[in-house]
Amino acid sequence: MTHSKVQVLVPILLVLIMAIAAAGDTPPGIAKNPGQATCRIKKYKHCYNLVHVCPKFCPDSCTVECASCKPICGGGAENPPPEENSPPSPYPPATPSPPSTSPSSPSTPTPSPPATTPSTPSTPTPSLPPTTPSSPSTPTPSPPSPPPSTPQSTPTPSPPATTPSTPTPSPPPTIPSSPSTPTPSPPPTTPSSPSTPTGSPSPSSSGAAGAGRARCRNRNYPQCYNMEYVCPKACRGGCEIDCITCKPVCKCDRPGAVCQDPRFIGGDGITFYFHGKKDSNFCLVSDSNLHINAHFIGRRNHNMSRDFTWVQSIAIFFGNHKVFVGALKASTWEDTIDHLTLAFDGVPVTLPESEGSTWQSRSAPSVFIVRDANINSAINEVEGMFRITAKVVPITEEDSRIHNYGITKEDCFAHLDLGFKFFSLSNEVSGVLGQTYRPDYASHVDIRAKMPVMGANKGFETSSLFAADCSVARFVGFNNEVAERIWGLLV
Repeated sequence: MTHSKVQVLVPILLVLIMAIAAAGDTPPGIAKNPGQATCRIKKYKHCYNLVHVCPKFCPDSCTVECASCKPICGGGAENPPPEENSPPSPYPPATPSPPSTSPSSPSTPTPSPPATTPSTPSTPTPSLPPTTPSSPSTPTPSPPSPPPSTPQSTPTPSPPATTPSTPTPSPPPTIPSSPSTPTPSPPPTTPSSPSTPTGSPSPSSSGAAGAGRARCRNRNYPQCYNMEYVCPKACRGGCEIDCITCKPVCKCDRPGAVCQDPRFIGGDGITFYFHGKKDSNFCLVSDSNLHINAHFIGRRNHNMSRDFTWVQSIAIFFGNHKVFVGALKASTWEDTIDHLTLAFDGVPVTLPESEGSTWQSRSAPSVFIVRDANINSAINEVEGMFRITAKVVPITEEDSRIHNYGITKEDCFAHLDLGFKFFSLSNEVSGVLGQTYRPDYASHVDIRAKMPVMGANKGFETSSLFAADCSVARFVGFNNEVAERIWGLLV
């Protein structure tokens, strides 16, 4: 009995073992005639060359839709060629219209597209050349148009779903219509979008440096050139950028500065005050080929033995040329009005009121005047000789209150804050400021004093702004009579 049962069970077990082995050989979901397919389009990196098993309901073979990376029933070998020719397919992304018409049926049976496509090569082919010129054959036309749509909306399988519902003719009409209409539209949209962003940054980035800001203007320092920096709050007269360290430095704290109630910083770095006398002229620099005078304005302080003074204008002589830089008198200060006046060889120099405006002399091409702010500030330069910055500033009510200047509404005492830089001074240079650049100069001011003062006005006083006749004058070759006539035109 037992033996007979064993004889019955053995064949059953053998059948089961064979069935299991068969199942192991053929993974689930494979057709009776197993098939495989791969994506051959390199631009779909996530799917390229991956082997996919055809679904078991595919009657003979399948292809891989590269965009969705899924196998689809249909003829196989024709897939690759159209895809290689489909670099222009970036334009058809506007084919979302076909998916939108047919997303309702999610079933995947694409058998009909292969049949349909051959029947409609004539119709789709005209519209498809932009996308896939070489693919008038078989199902390839339909896959390319969906792929672009799939990157934007994942359900690529949905387009095939339309096909099973037998209206094979309907897909072709949709396909031509969609490429024709949308394909032109993407090109305009694509250029327009980049153009908008590109334009917007430029205005903001090209904004000129306003009050309290400065830039390095020396092209020899590319790591710092033209970068805008905010001036420290302590810089009342503005700041300059030290291009070597790429840091802002107060203009009135650098060697060669002449600011406020004339506060000088000499070429030796020592700070001192030279008060001079109101309504008088003094020689600041005198060398064989360069002479600079300054005209002082001020108010008498009856509680002190000296005047409150400021530099109102300067005259620069070099060779046979003269430059005049001055601050126009103003009762009330207006930030929007330009109070700076300039002249070269007796002819007024007019500059547009915008930062970077430049004037160059025709008779002396090495002479430049450049605005370093929209108004009230300019750089005067003679190549190889000097660079002088001049900024017009008023005495404010706060300044008057702190220093007890006694400024009234009749005159705000607009004056110049100056910065001098020299490139070819001799060892014999003299003048209030010039002497501090001599290698053998020793300062006699008391640097321990709260306000170290340089006296001896007589050695530096001149008969007029355009006269190089101070007792320490070194300048040669200038015609004083011509200078006096020029001065008469300017005042």
